[in-house]
Amino acid sequence: MDNYEERKIIDEEATINAAFQELLDIYLASQHRKKVELITKAFNFARQAHKGVRRHSGEPYIMHPLAVARIVCKEIGLGSTSICAALLHDVVEDTDYTVDDIKNLFGDKIAGIVDGLTKISGGVFGAHASEQAENFKKLLLTMSEDIRVILIKIADRLHNMRTLEFMQVNKQYKIAGETLYIYAPIAYRLGLSKIKTELENLSFKYEHPELYAEIEAKLAKVKEVQAGYFEEFAKPIHRKLTMMGYSYKMYSRTKSVYSIYKKMTKKGVPFEQIYDLLAARIVFEPTSDFSEKDQCWMIYSALTEIYRPHPERIRDWISMPKANGYEAL
Repeated sequence: MDNYEERKIIDEEATINAAFQELLDIYLASQHRKKVELITKAFNFARQAHKGVRRHSGEPYIMHPLAVARIVCKEIGLGSTSICAALLHDVVEDTDYTVDDIKNLFGDKIAGIVDGLTKISGGVFGAHASEQAENFKKLLLTMSEDIRVILIKIADRLHNMRTLEFMQVNKQYKIAGETLYIYAPIAYRLGLSKIKTELENLSFKYEHPELYAEIEAKLAKVKEVQAGYFEEFAKPIHRKLTMMGYSYKMYSRTKSVYSIYKKMTKKGVPFEQIYDLLAARIVFEPTSDFSEKDQCWMIYSALTEIYRPHPERIRDWISMPKANGYEAL
């Protein structure tokens, strides 16, 4: 082995160790019980099991389970059992180890989740319609047994979408369609709105790259033009809510590229006729004087004294919450 190969191995080992330490740091900063030894054991086992295997990007395969575990911990907020299962999620499918091996080393819970992930491994769309239906049924049945299975599967799909550039174009198109049809809606139903939005955007990017780039460029121009507008828009609202005695936070929200595309398609209008590209979101702490629902309407009424409302654009998700439980006015 020459010096270059030795340096490459040393550098890769350092990268892997740094990624694992970052995962531990995120976990230790969470409110979960600190089962560092168990997570370290799962990492070392997965690292050895996937030794010598590389992803399409050329990086060591263990970087994928590490990335999935990071998403599970940081972006979904799950604990040690899910982190271990994420680190081990491809071991049974891709190596000679069995579910029984996982059970003997890590217990029934982790083995059960890994088993569920193995059963729904690969694509949801098979070569035949019956295979598609069967895989989808497995996905739904697994959700009822342990919701952590589908949460980790969504994390797995999210990382695969983030690294989809390294796949062949025909596989990119297939995986993107599958993600948009199956995983994004499930993420939405589970309340993972940020992940749902990213899955949609990435799917759209690979299915319609030119249109994605066009909308993204136009959106960037709008954001640049209106960069300082939000602060001026928010000032009178801050004054009003403070005067009303509310504890609250106000956020700016930019509509996603895929969401813009959907609205353009649904309404049959160009980008220039989409008017809610930028929005303000107010999250407040209800007081004890009135019900939370009544206070939403009271705040809305106060805002109409500052800005003229558009009656046709009112969306009442308080009286009729969305399918994923989202409530807002």
